[in-house]
Order: sequence, then structure tokens, then C-alpha cells
Amino acid sequence: MSLRQLVAAAACLVSVSAMAQGFDINLSNNAAMLTYTSALGQQGFGHGQMAGSVLFTDNDDFLGKLGFGVVGDAGSGSPGLSVGVGVNAYGITTNNNDVAALALSGKFDYAPPPAPRLRIGGELNLAPSIVTFIDGDHLYDSSAYVGYEIFQGAVAYFGYRRIKVSIQNHPSQTVDSGGYLGIKFRF
Repeated sequence: MSLRQLVAAAACLVSVSAMAQGFDINLSNNAAMLTYTSALGQQGFGHGQMAGSVLFTDNDDFLGKLGFGVVGDAGSGSPGLSVGVGVNAYGITTNNNDVAALALSGKFDYAPPPAPRLRIGGELNLAPSIVTFIDGDHLYDSSAYVGYEIFQGAVAYFGYRRIKVSIQNHPSQTVDSGGYLGIKFRF
């Protein structure tokens, strides 16, 4: 590696570490999901965001997800509401099938003004057959949660998630479905 490449890589690491970051872990009886989030800077009216997730289940299913998007306040008429849109790349292994997909994503997080420590949120990711590859036909990933900000920078929550992939010439596979408990950290 040349000195120029080394300096560029170090500059990128330093700039990412100076921005807001987060770590999210949620667990159920048969699945665990870990997510790391990092800000990418101002993008028009919102802030750029990058996130990477891994999910593994007791059925030996595995999901990896890398996403880029823009997140920001919904507007002055909706205090406490943050929304985001983006794109997520998925890699999934389930029941001897491999799936790769490129999904459009939408999410929201709401802290009602009368109870600013309460959090209500959700996310929806959809990948139609045109952008679902290998053994997959399409992908559907949705989740919703309710949480409470324990102290600044930490939210404990419970939620429900459903991740389903359609497999070419086979029945659809549910990668994960059910309730979970989690904690989100911002630092």
C-alpha cells in the first residue's frame, strides 16, 4: 500500500469517528441482530447515514445488510418526527438458498412532544424481482418498535420484525419473524 493510500484511509477513519455513530443490538429466542450506524454528513435537508447489520438465527440462517440513505426531521409541522429513505444491499443464506437483493428503504422515528423520551418507529425494505438475484425472487423486510430513552444516548425498546424472501421455484422462506428486545446506543 502506498503512503498516499494509507493517508487517505486514515483520513476517512478519522472523519467517520468524529461524526455521530450508533450501535443497536436486539435479541429474541431464536435470532440476534447487530447494527452499526455512522453519519456521512449534511445532504440537503437531511443527514447522510450509512448502516451495516448482521442477523443470525438458531436455524443457521444468516443475513448481512449494508445501507446508505438520508435521515432528517419531517418538517416544522411535525415536531419529533424523523424520517429517512435510502437503499440497502442484502446478502442472505437460508435453507440452502442464497439471495442477494437491492431494496428501497423507508423508516421513521417519532418522539411525541408530550412524552419526548418515548420512541415509536418502524422500517420497511422492499426488493422486487428485478433487483433480487441468485436464488431469490423478491424480498420483504419490515419492523416496528416502541422504546423509552433511558438516558441521553441509550434507548431500550421492544419490537416486531418480519423478513421474508421468495425463492425461485420454491416456497417463500421466512428468515425471521417475531418479537424482540433491544438497546440502541448513540455516541
